Amino acid sequence: MRDDSPDDWAAAQPDGFADLLTGAIDVHVHGQPDLATALPNRGDDLGVLRLAQRYGLAGWVLKSHLWPTTDRAALLQRAAGPDFTVRGSFTLNPTLGGVCPTVVELAAAHGATVIFLPTWGAAADVDRDGYVTTLLRRIAPSLDGFADERSVRVVDGDGRLTGAARETLDACAERGLSVGTGHLGLAESTAVVEYCAAIGHDRVLVTHPLHYVDDAAELRRFTDTGALVELAAAPLLHPEGHLHVRDLARAVHVLGPDRLVLSSDVFSRWVPPEPECLRVVAEQLRHLGVEPPALHRMLAVNPRRFLGLDQEPP
Repeated sequence: MRDDSPDDWAAAQPDGFADLLTGAIDVHVHGQPDLATALPNRGDDLGVLRLAQRYGLAGWVLKSHLWPTTDRAALLQRAAGPDFTVRGSFTLNPTLGGVCPTVVELAAAHGATVIFLPTWGAAADVDRDGYVTTLLRRIAPSLDGFADERSVRVVDGDGRLTGAARETLDACAERGLSVGTGHLGLAESTAVVEYCAAIGHDRVLVTHPLHYVDDAAELRRFTDTGALVELAAAPLLHPEGHLHVRDLARAVHVLGPDRLVLSSDVFSRWVPPEPECLRVVAEQLRHLGVEPPALHRMLAVNPRRFLGLDQEPP
């Protein structure tokens, strides 16, 4: 039986098999472990990074639902060398103090590049009992009470951003940190995008918003305001997922590629390593008529814009 390691994945590919990923930066890589060592992904961080390099990727953003990834990113950056960019992030869930400008200031000092707003700690995600919560519940039996008491809404009863949310976004802008909207609801993400536009902070990514809309045209509220919108592979690969790759292709057709970002966002035992998931979705979108220049923009050009990287990708 063949060893199912990331190196074997790479060695088995014909020449040109992953050309669509040349220069790509995956802005949503969960790494190993994310939630718990007992919930492993396919391959350790360094092994999967080597696979990403062989596939032609140019970088990653490491994300965790629980803890900072800046230390791990720094170690992987040294191992990767200068031709592969690894960036760390903080996710403002209750375990890190929630939506708070002080956490952002400390994250910046610790080397973070991206701040993700709450995921499982967002009230919108608590209300829908999201997938991450179902996994965390297995690890922490007291989670439900913890999440209910500390869940975060970034808007008040009138739909306006809370003071803490405004101060947090101000801190991100002042320190040049990119912002991902996490698992906020549609109205909350809209308020975040509009506020960031008002203060001139354009490095904002609305993360997997297809969870909340059936018609991709609704996402023009974000792209017309200047934000980027993420299309992630993970929901397509979940056995209980409601999305199909045709939904992503339709979103590209409706919105155009100029404000879209393709990412992996996978961290489950039933999926291949992140670079292979990203490759599969890119190949399927190509099969459905999305042209290579559009894929390159969504995989390589727009992620660089999100991260504030100026260099032109390959």
